[in-house]
Amino acid sequence: MKTLYKYIIVFFLISITSCSKEESSTESEFESYFEQFWKDFDKTYSYFSLKQLDWDKVYDESMSKINEETTTAEFESLLADIILSIKDIHVRLITDEKTHRYSNGNMFKRNSPDNAFNYLTSLSVNSQTLTIGDIKDTNIAYVRVKNLNPSGDFDPLNTVLNRLPSKDGFILDLRDNYGGNDGIAKKFVNRLTNKNRVHGYVRVRNGSGRDDFGTWQARRLTPENSIGFDKHIAVLTNRFVVSSGEGFTTMMMVLPNTTLIGDTTRGASANPKEFRLSNGWKYWVSSWQAKTVTHQLIEDQGIAPDIAITNTEESMDLGKDLILERAIEVIQMRD
Repeated sequence: MKTLYKYIIVFFLISITSCSKEESSTESEFESYFEQFWKDFDKTYSYFSLKQLDWDKVYDESMSKINEETTTAEFESLLADIILSIKDIHVRLITDEKTHRYSNGNMFKRNSPDNAFNYLTSLSVNSQTLTIGDIKDTNIAYVRVKNLNPSGDFDPLNTVLNRLPSKDGFILDLRDNYGGNDGIAKKFVNRLTNKNRVHGYVRVRNGSGRDDFGTWQARRLTPENSIGFDKHIAVLTNRFVVSSGEGFTTMMMVLPNTTLIGDTTRGASANPKEFRLSNGWKYWVSSWQAKTVTHQLIEDQGIAPDIAITNTEESMDLGKDLILERAIEVIQMRD
């Protein structure tokens, strides 16, 4: 009987130890996930100073909220709150079912390009990436580049470039361009420049210190099969020109025959790097700082137009596009 009691006691102790290990492993798992998440930002994120982030405080406060009773949903909410607090639209977290990211788009008037169709004729392309036509009753070419998604068809841009020399002017509408790959933009602008030009600078985090960066590297345009177009170009922008769309803007603004018209761009340039936790959750961390050729930081500042114009609710309701109208005027005045 004593032997039986011994077995029962041993079994009971093993069961308690096993349960304790299972509970602590859950706590340890979330702690481990958070350690990786925090360290990936700590060694990569490029805007700690600009965003005035106390990253050590984030660590202390977050770790204090993780314990043996923390659920997966609570841990996801914890990381999501951190993502939103950074206020960087390139920083995002994708879990099993949700995407968490910051957006300040509702703060800005849209200055939408939707009414531009009312001014167009000879519409040859209207796809998810491009709208191409001419301005009615003029000899002005119009192209709207909606994004720089590598999966899009940008071949029609070559046709536009080949016919530009016969035009009196060119309107490039970048409004609502949410970015993608700015190499697509560079191929286009390289055909518009007649010499090498610096259009901006970037520097990348390269050390353990949160303000450790490499040197500023110039970003350049290089003529490639240049069409020699010297007539006036109007580039239309608004607050929804983001990321590589802003890189496109920096390229165009250094051409001597270009005027930016509309509203300031969003102010978001990051070159985000992707990281992954072992549970499959992914997150992206901004890794560089970018500035214009005049050394203005783009993040949170945006690129201001040469001529600021804002559509009104009344003008939009009437089917007008005041930004586009001003662009037409500018080109005709300089024709």
